[in-house]
Amino acid sequence: MRLLASVTSAVLIGLWVNVFTDAISNVDYLTSLLRLRWSNLLLALGICSLVAGESATRRWAMLERDEFRQRYLLLQQRQRRLLENTLDIVCELISKTLHIPCNARYFVAEEDHDGRYYIRQDRDLAVLNISMPREFGFTRIYVDTPQIISGQAFRERVPLYAELPVEHSDWYDPEVGRMIEPAQRWVLACPVLRLDVLTNSHAPDRPPHGVIVFYGTEVVPEGPDSHARVRTSLDYAQRFAEQMSHVLNMLELSTELELSTETETAGAGTG
Repeated sequence: MRLLASVTSAVLIGLWVNVFTDAISNVDYLTSLLRLRWSNLLLALGICSLVAGESATRRWAMLERDEFRQRYLLLQQRQRRLLENTLDIVCELISKTLHIPCNARYFVAEEDHDGRYYIRQDRDLAVLNISMPREFGFTRIYVDTPQIISGQAFRERVPLYAELPVEHSDWYDPEVGRMIEPAQRWVLACPVLRLDVLTNSHAPDRPPHGVIVFYGTEVVPEGPDSHARVRTSLDYAQRFAEQMSHVLNMLELSTELELSTETETAGAGTG
């Protein structure tokens, strides 16, 4: 469209220039312009053709950008549903492996103005089989808070499992303790590591996306295979975290593509 409009505009303006050049051979510019009369339509049509071509090109680019954005949002929604369904399956696997019911929740990692990282609940990406009222008021916990297993998993970048004693509520400051269920007896946490967008390998210089946490209120039954069951559960959590890392990496690539497309569109518009 832009090419056709540019060619048409060039032809029309070129014809007008030829006519105008012949007209000014004996008189001044203004007189020549007035004598051309209807021939000036060539100039007007040439300019209109150029403007129409640019407008059509911008409109087409906007439509393509809107279509891309819709597809991107659809991709996000589908990936989100995939993670939710997979988390539900992994939570059930861990529950059957440990022989006790459990909850699962993803905690997003964010950085505050002072450069400290904290984790906050993702209230959608969660499986809640056990009622824990104190979680309802959960806001955020800094990853360097003592005795917080999810924060330790974030800092050390490794899956961790810990059993909590009955009096574990006494470990925390009041502000932290009000967000943690006293009846909780164990926690299994695994960091969701960031990947390099090009190599798809772990990026050691970037903090994890967050932490996936499985937890419950019943103690893991003792037995000769109890440690093996815990190790298997840690493996399940790590595999889910790996899958989530790849999904988030793909979404980051899509976001960068969308931003670059918008930048190119804006540059074309100003150019």
